[in-house]
Amino acid sequence: MLARHTAEITWFWGTVTPGEKRVARRFGWASAFVMAGLTITGVWQFFSHEPDQNWFRYTKETSVNLPRLPSTGGAELHALFGDAAFVIALFGGAWFAYKVLFRLPKFAIFATLVTLLANITGSVIRFNAVKISGRSFEQADNGYLQLFTQDLEFMVNGRQEVEPITAQLLTLGHIVTVPVLLIAAWFALMRARQAREREQSTNDRPSSA
Repeated sequence: MLARHTAEITWFWGTVTPGEKRVARRFGWASAFVMAGLTITGVWQFFSHEPDQNWFRYTKETSVNLPRLPSTGGAELHALFGDAAFVIALFGGAWFAYKVLFRLPKFAIFATLVTLLANITGSVIRFNAVKISGRSFEQADNGYLQLFTQDLEFMVNGRQEVEPITAQLLTLGHIVTVPVLLIAAWFALMRARQAREREQSTNDRPSSA
């Protein structure tokens, strides 16, 4: 796998001009920084995201008007990295498609949709209160591990109550978006190289008299 990945990167650098290499490096460093930020803040939030004390007086199925701000600054920082990932996927994917793939980019569209989905799911699962059976709101734990317990009754995300199975599926879906993007980028690069090699092989064949 590592040798194959190295071959894809080597092929890529051989297909772009020096100016395009500079753009690719800038996108690459920006992507690496954003991915690192998403990973660090995501792990941090997964284990330490705190409920908002203002929501401890929440009553199930009521329209009580409580603050809708996220409960921690870490959640805001993670969301900021998510917005940056969307911008990079949108513009970086478009550039990659135009300069490297030379056709309508399935990867660029896919990457944009995945980052958009990641932002949506991240917003939904950013909870303000969690209700565990037999506990009051203030007795709930920090982090998202508690969403995967059998005693979870529901969580509140600032707009609505989210049922346990929905919260669990959305959380899992949000977590897998980063590895899915990385795998899709490698797969797109591999397919592009294979297409170029087939085209070159066809062009190199001697024409029949």
